Amino acid sequence: MRNLSELTNRDYAYSLALWLNFLLVQGRGWWEASEEDAEEFQFWRLTDPGNDGRVRTSSFARDVAGCRKFYRWAGKRYRVLDPFDEMEYGRGRRQENVKWLDPAAIRRWRDLGLRGRGLDGRVDRRWRGRNDQRDAAFVDGLYGTGLRLSSWASVVLPELPRTAPGRGYFTCELADQCAKRGYGYTYWMPRAVVSGVHAYREGARARAVRRAQESGLYESVRGLRVVQLSRKGKGVDLPDATGGMVETVWNDLSPQVRKRLFTETPQGLEPLSLWLNEDGLPRDAHG
Repeated sequence: MRNLSELTNRDYAYSLALWLNFLLVQGRGWWEASEEDAEEFQFWRLTDPGNDGRVRTSSFARDVAGCRKFYRWAGKRYRVLDPFDEMEYGRGRRQENVKWLDPAAIRRWRDLGLRGRGLDGRVDRRWRGRNDQRDAAFVDGLYGTGLRLSSWASVVLPELPRTAPGRGYFTCELADQCAKRGYGYTYWMPRAVVSGVHAYREGARARAVRRAQESGLYESVRGLRVVQLSRKGKGVDLPDATGGMVETVWNDLSPQVRKRLFTETPQGLEPLSLWLNEDGLPRDAHG
């Protein structure tokens, strides 16, 4: 499990908990489970009329994968048979429900759903959203760079490219710790995305940071780490146990660590995370 992403660990833990609770209701231990128990679990998850939380086969496939991984680990140590070993199930064809949007359609979807615009392009008076600048910039970044949601959410301020006249795209590097399976890569950010992100940084984000600084919120954050940007710009100097500083490159910093990194500014503490909630704290990738 140490080699899997945080999201995969969370999903597998949820699936395993479902299986263990199912067995608990049946009065059976996980080491006693049989193929018949696994088949009953499959019926309950997929087709049982008495279960209001039925799922599709793609979700059940994740459950089976998580439980199989657990039993492969337990089987070697306790000689327990895997009740899911011979299970046959139809894997969900995820491409069946895919809807493709061209650039014009994604802009229309963004403007109506995230920016509160009507079909005429004007602000809808019924709109009550407060984070349209942030959310629109985030979606434009996802579409423009092709990054995964968790990867784009992990970007910190020093990793943003600076705008330069005459350039349509900017070369960026995704850190190993923020990429799926731990393999970072080069990606390109369109000029429109860079401009939108910097506008958010100087607009809605700056206001959220200022409110948090004035209220003293950052001083109450547990586990924050006040760091200094390295001179080379490729990482930060982190405080160590001896009171000194250790230089660490961005490539080795996970999304969880990045959320706790703050810098000292003339106005007070400021998070290095790019994407913030309204209260000025780093935003969860799946928030």
